[in-house]
Amino acid sequence: MAIFPSFNSNFQRQLTSYFQPAQYRPQVPQYAAGPSPWQLGQLLQQLSQSLVQLQGLWSSLAGPNQQLQTPHPQPGTSSTLPPYPGDLGDISSYLQAQRLGGTLQGKTGIAQSDAIPGTRFGRVENPEAWQASVARNYAYQFAAYAVDADALSAQGVDTGARALPKMNPQAQLFVQVASVFKGNLLNGPGFYNNPGLKQLLVQQGLTGLASAEGVGETDVQTIGAITKALNSGQLSLDQVISSGTIDNMQRYQQVIGYVQSGQFNAALQRYDT
Repeated sequence: MAIFPSFNSNFQRQLTSYFQPAQYRPQVPQYAAGPSPWQLGQLLQQLSQSLVQLQGLWSSLAGPNQQLQTPHPQPGTSSTLPPYPGDLGDISSYLQAQRLGGTLQGKTGIAQSDAIPGTRFGRVENPEAWQASVARNYAYQFAAYAVDADALSAQGVDTGARALPKMNPQAQLFVQVASVFKGNLLNGPGFYNNPGLKQLLVQQGLTGLASAEGVGETDVQTIGAITKALNSGQLSLDQVISSGTIDNMQRYQQVIGYVQSGQFNAALQRYDT
């Protein structure tokens, strides 16, 4: 198994947007002050529907009057949560491709040709399924950061995968939408205003989260910090949506629909089988 770098301060400063083809050169995104009232209403309606679905799953896993005790997610599980990868080398293979793509040098490429040979991540030919797998692993990195695990090691990312089913519905939905939004599915990528998200944390009095190294600068730390705040109940998805930190609200709404409708889950199940 490949050995990956620890989540050191140098890497924290250099890690940027995660998944773009080498030839992609994004323009500087423009952020509005916030969505229009109509957009906000549509988004909140979608979020409400998604959260109801996730809350039902969350409650059924916990059982009456019990703390949630979720086993390790199983490959091919049909639910609104991402199924755990069927190939146990998937996370390591993704991290190798991320590292070889130049993240240690502040670059953002990730290529299937850089995967560990013989792993599913290196051989799946369906583009949507493969990009969904990239998004799933990125979501696990957000979750890993949110539970204070090493988001750049296979063990830490696996910890994030195990933690995700135990998070509250708002955090579960956010990491899925954020990971797809940041990737190339649905004509992406999209961008968050990381300094704006840091300011949102400050406005809510969450200065400890906001002051952590990398928050407000890089994606894993910033979106991980927002995930942590959502999971603790100190921040709401409504506040994130209304903050003006999302560069393409129309596509963001499409991504919510992609996750809510089960299309993300279905693409992952195609990948895993």
